[in-house]
Formats: sequence, C-alpha cells, structure tokens
Amino acid sequence: MPNTPNPAQPASGIDYDVLVCTYNGAEFIEEQLHSILRQQPAPKRVLVSDDHSVDNTRAIVNQVAQSSPIPIEIIDGPGRGVIRNVLTALPKTTADYVFLADQDDIWLDNKVALFAEKMHGEHCPHLIFSDAWVWHPDRDEKHSFWELDQLRPDNARDPRRLAFHNTVQGASACVNRSLIAAMEPTAEHPDIVMHDWWLALIASGTGHIDYIREPTLLYRQHDNNQVGSQNKAGRKNRSLSHRRAVATRILRQAAAFADHYSDGLPLSCQGFFKHYRRALRGNIIERSAFILRRWPQHRDMRHNVTLWASIVLAKGVKPE
Repeated sequence: MPNTPNPAQPASGIDYDVLVCTYNGAEFIEEQLHSILRQQPAPKRVLVSDDHSVDNTRAIVNQVAQSSPIPIEIIDGPGRGVIRNVLTALPKTTADYVFLADQDDIWLDNKVALFAEKMHGEHCPHLIFSDAWVWHPDRDEKHSFWELDQLRPDNARDPRRLAFHNTVQGASACVNRSLIAAMEPTAEHPDIVMHDWWLALIASGTGHIDYIREPTLLYRQHDNNQVGSQNKAGRKNRSLSHRRAVATRILRQAAAFADHYSDGLPLSCQGFFKHYRRALRGNIIERSAFILRRWPQHRDMRHNVTLWASIVLAKGVKPE
C-alpha cells in the first residue's frame, strides 16, 4: 500500500544529486552552494539549472565549482519559470535520490544525514521532506515553516487531502528516480500549480512519503523570493478575484492528477478521484453530491467550507 513507512534499515551509503534551480540568484547562491558542499555524506554532483539569469549567478557558480571537490555543472533552464525549470531539470540528474534546493536558502549541516535515515533504495515513487526555519536575516529571527503556515505533514500521505492543500515544501524535498520517471510524462502539463505539489501528489498516490519533523534548512525571506512563506498577513491581503483564480487552479490540478494517475492509486483513492472527475464534468447537483458523499478535506473547517463552495461553483473547471 502507498505511504506505509518502510521499516527497512537505510543503505550504508547513499547516492544523491542536488538540483539547484536559479534565476538572478547572485546575491545568495554562493552561501547556499557552500552549505550543500559541507554535507556529510557528500553529493555525487550538484546540478545548477539556470533559467536565463542576467546577473552574475553563473559566474559565481563557476567560481565555486573551480575549487569544489564535488562536480558542479550548469545547464540552461527552459526560460519558462520555476515550475518548468525544476520539472525539466530533474530527468537530467542521474543519482538514486535528488535533493531540491532553492538558490537563496542555507542547508543546516545535518540535513543530508537526517534524510539518509529515510532512504531505503525504493523501487516505487518516494518523496522525503522536512520542516524548515523561516528566516528573516534582517531581524535575526526564525520560525517553524510548518507552524507558521499551519501545515500537517501527515496529510501528505493521503492524496485525497493533499489534492486540495499542499503540505510539502519543495525547498526541503528529496525525490527518487522512480518518482522522477513517473512525473516526466506530465512535466509540461499546463494545470500544474507548483512543482513540489505535483511531485508530492504522485508520490502520495502511487508510492509513499516520509517526513522529518526537525527543520533542516534556513528558508530565507527577502523581497525577491520566487516563492515565499504564505504567512497570515500575506493571505489577508489577497483580493477575492485572486483567491478565486487560485482555487480554480487547484481544482484543475486535482483533476489533471486524477486524469493521469488515478488508475495507479489504491482502490479507496481511485473511487474518490474518479468521482471527482465526473463531478467536475457534471452539473451543480452532481458536484454537491460529490461533496456529500466523499467529504473532501482542507486543513480546518473554515477552509473546508471554502473548498466545498469552490467545487460546487466550479463553472469552467471541467477537466480535459
């Protein structure tokens, strides 16, 4: 069954790459690379997929690479944003496991050692993620990412919950080759909301997910974050039209996941997602019936009500 933690002992040695996707990251990339290179055990390779930076990102990466005992390779990203950069670069890695790393974070020295305890040479899609310290260097303060965003890591193990509320932070994630292979045919899907969410859905539904409660990185907050912490203040400032647009994208992503992966899900989840697909294609009565029978969940009752209303009113969200 997917998402049953594997009790086997981790392998004595782990084979892993690190993928760093960059775009105008000159200000912080050197500090991040050095934090990666300090890890024990060390990576086999660091792959930097640069998405057409116009600052000194590439020059700094090349400078670090010249003195690094670990190979650091730069490739060209597709120039279509962070989602495509990550998902098209992952298949270009070669190790058994691949860590995702943001260009502006700092890994804590024990990060890889903690993740290694969860690696078991899986042959099914496997994703591992951890908590992180949301870090404001100018205020010299940090807070748990999970606590700040009110995330429940256990929910990542149930694709029926994960479909409507992401709990996996890509900057803290590690994926295996089986997950990369399962993702690759859908890497260009237009309804993917975020790469980490898509990878987590595939792992949750067709393989399994492990998580580490201890923060393993400093998640730097600054004005130019490509993706930042969704704190309460930021959520309150969103307009109603923005919220509706986000809700529509989430519903479409869940439908896309159902279209491509429902046949590989456990039977209990197959019924949920096949019913969800039919409901989106149907009328308001059929969408209401889906909610009453399947009871889709978000993180709390207030968000549940918003989710149910979004599904009932999901005009124009029909899956392809």
